[in-house]
Amino acid sequence: MKEKIQKFGRSLSAMVMPNIGAFIAWGLITAIFIPGGWWPNENVARMVAPMLKYMLPMLIAFTAGKNVGGYRGGVAGAVAAMGVIIGTDTPMFLGAMIMGPIAGWCVRKFDKLVEGKIGAGFEMLVDNFSLGIIAMLLAIAGYLVIGHAVSWVTNGLSAGVNWMLAHKMNPLLALLVDPAKVLFLNNAVNHGIMTPLGIQQAAEMGQSMLFLVDPNPGPGLGILLACWAFGKGNTKQSAPGAVVIQLLGGIHEIYFPYVLARPILLLAVIAGNVCALSFFTLVDFGLVAPASPGSLISIILMSPKGKTLLGILGVLIATVVSFLLAWPMVKSRPDFQGESENEPVPSPASSGVAAGIAAAAGAIPKIVFACDAGMGSSALGATRFKARLMKAGLPGIKCTNCAVGEIPADASLVVCQKELESRARLSGKEVLGITNFLSDPALDALLEACKAGTMPSVPEEAADAPVAAAPELLRPENILTGLAPESKEAAIRRAGVLLQVSGCVDAGYIDAMLDREKVASTYMGEGLAIPHGTAEGKASVRRSGIVVLQYPEGVDFDGEKARLLVGIAGVGDEHLSLLAKVAGALEDPGVLERLCSTSDPSEIYNTLK
Repeated sequence: MKEKIQKFGRSLSAMVMPNIGAFIAWGLITAIFIPGGWWPNENVARMVAPMLKYMLPMLIAFTAGKNVGGYRGGVAGAVAAMGVIIGTDTPMFLGAMIMGPIAGWCVRKFDKLVEGKIGAGFEMLVDNFSLGIIAMLLAIAGYLVIGHAVSWVTNGLSAGVNWMLAHKMNPLLALLVDPAKVLFLNNAVNHGIMTPLGIQQAAEMGQSMLFLVDPNPGPGLGILLACWAFGKGNTKQSAPGAVVIQLLGGIHEIYFPYVLARPILLLAVIAGNVCALSFFTLVDFGLVAPASPGSLISIILMSPKGKTLLGILGVLIATVVSFLLAWPMVKSRPDFQGESENEPVPSPASSGVAAGIAAAAGAIPKIVFACDAGMGSSALGATRFKARLMKAGLPGIKCTNCAVGEIPADASLVVCQKELESRARLSGKEVLGITNFLSDPALDALLEACKAGTMPSVPEEAADAPVAAAPELLRPENILTGLAPESKEAAIRRAGVLLQVSGCVDAGYIDAMLDREKVASTYMGEGLAIPHGTAEGKASVRRSGIVVLQYPEGVDFDGEKARLLVGIAGVGDEHLSLLAKVAGALEDPGVLERLCSTSDPSEIYNTLK
């Protein structure tokens, strides 16, 4: 249920988040040029109403349709949204968030229905007319029926918001929003719910307090200041940089790990936000447009003329309240207080990452930092680590960022916060879970691993040195235990990536492993699967090797649960002998059960080596 709610929230956020720049443009024009603005201009202000009624909803509908049905789905979504926009006088943000996905779904279903059935030379004709007909029908339905239903719902929600404002109850929103934020649903709550409702309210009242429920940096700032003032060790060292990023950068994910380390700190966050919202209610303060990112700078820019100081005071109130409540909580937390300044740095394995990162460092051409939206903490992490790579003389390692649901296929290693690990692993990539983008021992270890992979080539005078022994088929670092359940495709891809970073295969072998599974299942029974490539994939094999993935809760192999995956790659016909050896070593059900449940990788290694 939790995953479904998170998925729904992410889909709402994904409709709005890419268009935040357009919302800000509309907000700036509104704040500056309307009567009573900073620089009133009647001609320029004429853009405000059309942008609100047409541009913003159509951008949302296009983005939503594109997310579901590709570019064609986006076009259909924009056309379909026109029906609900023209059919009512209410700003159709909710209508756009409904029509866009419906249009994208219809286009996707049609394309799947006619796939492979269109005669050569008729593709463009079918594509264009099908898109036009689908969009036309949806626009008509939106105009005649859906728009009126959505208008009724929207007016009801607006009435509810206005009732809360009239009864001074809006500070209670913090009780719902702040717990959701620290579970990394901040973008879904802010941009998927508060922003559309806030836009509706701002259109009627000239400002909206809903724009301040999530973006206020004060509550998180108070937590970070308390950690800076009263924490020790890594907590104290990482807090100053986080303070600046929270206040001026508006990347709220920076304080989430501090709260998750001691959930009672959430009470301080909620109290700070409740007090700030109570102050905003008392002085009748809101923003004219969304503050994104949620920084002090954004709040100042989006404040109505003559009320800028009120916004700053609201941030200050939240900060002070959160700080005072967090103070005793931080001082009583052992791991906030007991860290030594000279404490040894944990290895990557201690943060849940395979020890093979260091061994495979030379094979990490692209590191991807991922966060929920791909614009906040991941951008910060990628920028900082890229600077560390440049300083270390490693410009050849590419470092970029993205949303956790859009990890590129060419990523060698994904870095994300621990709470997002399970979602990142769906990409089939090796994942490094961290707690802090500013100061995390796992990032230090990763940098050292990258340095270790840049050893200079052997000089000519060493050409007569003894030839190194042939590498082992199975290495200890290529055994991963205690993995969380994931799809069969993701598990097979993970095995292939591990073979790749170990230097056994090229990237093409991963697709060959997936193709093999389409021909015949590699599930062997008794919880064992031995994924391997097709005959065509032999060209991608550099040397023979074995990797082992243990899934205590199992991976669904067409109705069967595989708890131990042994990925193999063999040069020439060696894969046949490897299959036989692995199957023979694990033919005893007792041995197999022991390896499926052990938490000690060395036990698997000693059995199979």
